[in-house]
Amino acid sequence: MPIAGMHNAGMTNHPPQSGQKESHRLSEERFRLLVESVKDYAIFMLDPEGYVLSWNAGAELIKGYRADEIIGRHFSTFYPPEAGDYPAHELRVAAAEGRFEDEGWRVRKDGSRFWANVVITALYGSGRELLGYAKVTRDLTERRAHEEALKHSEERFRLLVEGVNDYAIFMLDVNGVVATWNNGAARIKGYRAEEIVGQHFSRFYPPDAVESGWPEHELRVATAEGRCVDEGWRVRRDGSRFWAHVTITALRDEAGRLRGFAKLTRDLTERKRTEALETSGAEREAMLEAERNARMLAQRSARVKDEFLATLSHELRTPLNAILGWAQLLRARGTPEPPELQRGMEVIERNARAQVRLIDDLLDLSRILSGRFRLDVQQVSLLDIVRGALDSIEPAARSKGIRLENVLDPKSVVVSGDPARLQQVFWNLLSNAVKFTPKGGRIQVLLQRVNSHIEFSVSDTGIGIPASFLPHVFERFTQKDGTTHREYGGLGLGLAISKQLVDLHGGTIHAKSMGEGEGATFVVTLPLIMLNKEEGAPARVHPAAAESSDDDVPVPKLDGVQALVVDDEPDALELIRRILQDQGATVLAARSADEALRMLDSHAFDVVVSDIGMPGTDGYQFMRRLRAAEPKGQRTPALALTAFARPDDRKNAILAGYQAHLAKPFDVTELAIVVAGLVCRT
Repeated sequence: MPIAGMHNAGMTNHPPQSGQKESHRLSEERFRLLVESVKDYAIFMLDPEGYVLSWNAGAELIKGYRADEIIGRHFSTFYPPEAGDYPAHELRVAAAEGRFEDEGWRVRKDGSRFWANVVITALYGSGRELLGYAKVTRDLTERRAHEEALKHSEERFRLLVEGVNDYAIFMLDVNGVVATWNNGAARIKGYRAEEIVGQHFSRFYPPDAVESGWPEHELRVATAEGRCVDEGWRVRRDGSRFWAHVTITALRDEAGRLRGFAKLTRDLTERKRTEALETSGAEREAMLEAERNARMLAQRSARVKDEFLATLSHELRTPLNAILGWAQLLRARGTPEPPELQRGMEVIERNARAQVRLIDDLLDLSRILSGRFRLDVQQVSLLDIVRGALDSIEPAARSKGIRLENVLDPKSVVVSGDPARLQQVFWNLLSNAVKFTPKGGRIQVLLQRVNSHIEFSVSDTGIGIPASFLPHVFERFTQKDGTTHREYGGLGLGLAISKQLVDLHGGTIHAKSMGEGEGATFVVTLPLIMLNKEEGAPARVHPAAAESSDDDVPVPKLDGVQALVVDDEPDALELIRRILQDQGATVLAARSADEALRMLDSHAFDVVVSDIGMPGTDGYQFMRRLRAAEPKGQRTPALALTAFARPDDRKNAILAGYQAHLAKPFDVTELAIVVAGLVCRT
């Protein structure tokens, strides 16, 4: 009855027809029966003063009162004595804001307490007069007991760890910065918590170990394998050394994301001294030290090589960024250009992109050979990837008058793999085919399912491969013609990288050719993800050949966007400023991080685009200082636009506080799209 009355209070003054009345009555009856039958929730109505008007089965089960015992009584009956005026407060808030939600102790009929989640909703009539309240209560006592037990368990564990004196037990964040510190760590290493929390853990290592990159190596091993165990010399606060047994464990959340590391250190100096007193112990010591020195030397060599390649990449990408960017801008101008100037811009852009591909190939090969290459594996539709590779290569084929034919099976082409790396493989094979096929030739692309795998093949009518060279075609730095007067350029890395990538995907790649002048065929096979075929699915129809198309990508406008660009290179700064301004943004430029921070003190920006490699304060330090200075909950969107293009560089940029990372040299359209995405203009 209360429900029906309240509902009628909100109806119009026009009397409903008899059929409408009956339908309305049945609807209310069904709703009443539904509410009354719910047992997991206490659902009942209150009048404007808080007196109970209705009572469902869930309310009786949770609170212990029968309907005839509680209807007409004030709902404050359910609250403990210390609640005081709180029930009236709940109604005032619900009346003012329409809804009130809270968790707290409530009292059953037998006097026992339970932890309740309470939602009170104000009910209004058509004239906005308060008719009463709907109250829903859930019994969360069991959940709260679990939470309290977990809280007490965590507290006991924290006290246990902090009280341990024989082991240094502490936590690191994802960058290796100390986050917690126990009594054992203070005793063994000599630092108080306030002296070391916030510092990088590499300060516990001798200078030669730090120089070799050993601390970072330990974190990489722990990240990849879950755990890293080591013994070696460590350094106390007073500079003295001790022999340590170290275990570093990677900590991940339920989704598998790395959250930091747990580090446990034991001081084994006395044991080591005892071993050194014995002859066999001295020999063992010498062998261990030699083995450790060899590991550190290898690690240092790998680090030096990585740093050299990163520097080489940065120094080559920086001038290429200006060349490629300005070539794109000049080509995109609305005014018609003389044919020779337009042709020159195309040549500059094409050759700049070729240089970028060579740099990427060197970095990819280095990561593969060092075992630090990772795939982003997911379910992949090869049809989309092959079409994308065809779209990319089609302009180059058209410029040489090469006919590009393809037969792509639209069915059953789902594999498990990294879409970007698979596209790299297909693009390499197509690019090679275009490169070694003369004008007027033909390239055929086939994608089909063969038994339990997917087969992708590229056949051309090009220069072919001699039988003597076929066994070496996938070897790195190997080319059929390696002389100084060779006709075709390149480093001989594309096919080697393609083979490595296909192997990592569990597939195979091989080459076939009838000989010189007879063309060549490259075939890639990849395992198929088996999917259940739908009942009654039509028979597979073999597709006809289709031609690729090349659609222009629309560039989003940035009208009204206030952008801050930070870069110490004048050419790069001017290029980025010009690109963003051409899309409608208002741009302020800074030549250093310190200058940018001063601008941020006096201006509000919608987006920040910053370089990483800058003298003085670099891009990582700049972003950390910016995030630290921003009010809580406010983060200016930021893009790291840098010639440091390794996966580690991207990870470090995101960890420093950037939302996106884009490598130089960049595509003009891609830069505009990324910035538009950061400011929600896509």
